[in-house]
Amino acid sequence: MAVLTAISYIYISSQTIMKSAHQKMKHFVCVACLFAIIHMNANAEQIDIMDLSLEELMQVRVISATKRDEEQMEAPLSISVITRKEIIQAGASSWGDALRLLPGTLVREQSAGNYDIHIRGFDNIPPNSLLPFLANSLTLVMIDNRIVYNYFAGGTFWETLPISLLDVDRIELVRGPASPLYGPNAVSGVIHIITRHAKSEGFRFNGRAEAGENNTNSAALWIQYESSHWSWLTSANYQQRDRKDSQYFSLVEERYINDALDLVEFDTQLPSPLNNRRFPDQSLARELKGINTTLLFKPENSWHYEMRLGHQDSKAQTAYFENGVTPLNTTVSNSTYLDLVAQHQSFKAQVSVLDGEQEALGIAGWQWQFDTLDAQFEYQYQVTDNFLLRPALSYRNASYDGIFIQGEKHLITNAASVHADFRPAESWRIIGAVRADQYHTPDTTETSSQLAINYYPNQQLHWRFSMGRSHRAPFILDIFQNTAFTTPTGLLFELKGNQELDPLVSKSAEIGVRYKISSKALFEAEFFYAKNKNYSDVQLNFVGNDGNFFRTSGQYENLPLQTSMNGVTLSHSQSLSEQTYFRGFVTFVENQIDNHIQPPETPITSLPDINLIDLDSQATPNYYGGFLLNHTQGNWNYNWNFYFYDDHRMSHVIVENDIASKVIANFKLTHRISNTIDIYLNIRNIENSQENEFLFTDKVDRQITLGFDIDT
Repeated sequence: MAVLTAISYIYISSQTIMKSAHQKMKHFVCVACLFAIIHMNANAEQIDIMDLSLEELMQVRVISATKRDEEQMEAPLSISVITRKEIIQAGASSWGDALRLLPGTLVREQSAGNYDIHIRGFDNIPPNSLLPFLANSLTLVMIDNRIVYNYFAGGTFWETLPISLLDVDRIELVRGPASPLYGPNAVSGVIHIITRHAKSEGFRFNGRAEAGENNTNSAALWIQYESSHWSWLTSANYQQRDRKDSQYFSLVEERYINDALDLVEFDTQLPSPLNNRRFPDQSLARELKGINTTLLFKPENSWHYEMRLGHQDSKAQTAYFENGVTPLNTTVSNSTYLDLVAQHQSFKAQVSVLDGEQEALGIAGWQWQFDTLDAQFEYQYQVTDNFLLRPALSYRNASYDGIFIQGEKHLITNAASVHADFRPAESWRIIGAVRADQYHTPDTTETSSQLAINYYPNQQLHWRFSMGRSHRAPFILDIFQNTAFTTPTGLLFELKGNQELDPLVSKSAEIGVRYKISSKALFEAEFFYAKNKNYSDVQLNFVGNDGNFFRTSGQYENLPLQTSMNGVTLSHSQSLSEQTYFRGFVTFVENQIDNHIQPPETPITSLPDINLIDLDSQATPNYYGGFLLNHTQGNWNYNWNFYFYDDHRMSHVIVENDIASKVIANFKLTHRISNTIDIYLNIRNIENSQENEFLFTDKVDRQITLGFDIDT
């Protein structure tokens, strides 16, 4: 009876909230928190998935620091991990939500469920540029060692990932450059999503559904079967989230308007005839569908085979593609992947293919097909008991076909690397790595290198120092772009790529310490410095009258700009009792930009003079971080998690936006009604802080949902 009363209480209260005014929402939040505190004092027995102690978290093993399974305490690089249980307990409903639980991640929401995600900093560089330069192109994202980085203009289209959080076993975050180990684009770090494997013989089912305000609906299922030599897994997911309202910021009028159809073009000052095409559903923030299958085969010999296959369809309003009227634009995508792995003792081969198409609606020429082939071969050679070598070869062919590049173009890369792991004494460990990437376009070979020295005076303390050089691969857009378009008022714009661009290079150094204060407490600090050069952007080479048009022509060029970043990330985990643990983390960072080309203050009618200036980068907050408190009492779990950042300024080629400091508070209440079924109440952004988090994008609203989880 008590269980039914609790379920009824949550359901009726939530229904009241969804239909009530703002004041009643505040009242419910207070009641829910009071309800949670009261139940904390109840005496009941902890069970299974509800029981997650800090001691368990401190024993989590990682693979992303060296590609070897090892304890997190032993890892030679800055690395953090968030487990499946923590993600569930915290109520994360998107990749951005989950990554806000990890130190060193800067996460800002553009529209409901769509996020801009950086590691440490280096965002919005160069400033005063187009939208793609606000996106993160310096972080490598992988799923089970399969790269999901996009080569259109760099970065990750998070809405196009075929898996959901239900598929995740853990997410490992490597902070700092890792190109020698994982290849180009791991300049600021690596986000490695590791999916679940079959855990027990026979069939097993896991399903989750959640629904709430603003037409928020999500459902996912995961099915496994395992026998002695093989296992099979299938998952499917669906998510739809609507925006709070249909407001858009007009880049021309510099104000929010209530209907996208009223967005005007800068030259005619009239509504764009393409607005209908760009925004077919103004209320929709994202709609995602995905399906995945995994087969694992372990014959009686020492071979191990894996095959993963999946497909996704997505539609989302994000701030990435430039339409000239507002930062948001609708993007549609569908893609299919195949990932094959064969492993025999110390040898491993992985070949993956990603094929699909993508379109930024209503932007002339921005529709393309893509096909990416990645192949990696590595061998782990144990030279002596304390010396290991891992040579590796890799090949990549990223093919894009679209009007904006005048047909099909390829980015082909061949690479060779070697990774060494040496323990000259029990308390010392030295990691060295070097990698050479040979690019067909531009015709150049770039090297990446890394040295990490680790000292373990005892089992509780770990000091580390690392330094290295990483680089970012060239992109389709800045290498091959060849577009021209005119306006009704006689303006002609031409943009061309440059096949001679030098890749971006980053040099870095870091000092870190991990201190296991006790079996119930862990402290970590990392001090980092990095300097980047060889950024590129469109530089004008002609501005003036040309026959019947006023022509503006530009080409991608390397910039004189250099940028440096220094900072510190602190994190602390503490078990407060057998039922309660706390985790907190904060990053302090400074970015400096030198030799930035000062943008003209007025509309240009001829080629502008080039003036170089130095400035502090204002796009990265001076500090950001988060903390969480989790308490389990019998069949109830209570999780409070918070994310915060300092005020900062994002700059676009047309406008600048002062982003206010913000604290985002979330709460999830979970009740286990049987050994296999959980029900929960999930409140995101409790305080209903409605400031926009990204350049003139949506004002984020509170989100209240109800859900259930079945795990057999």
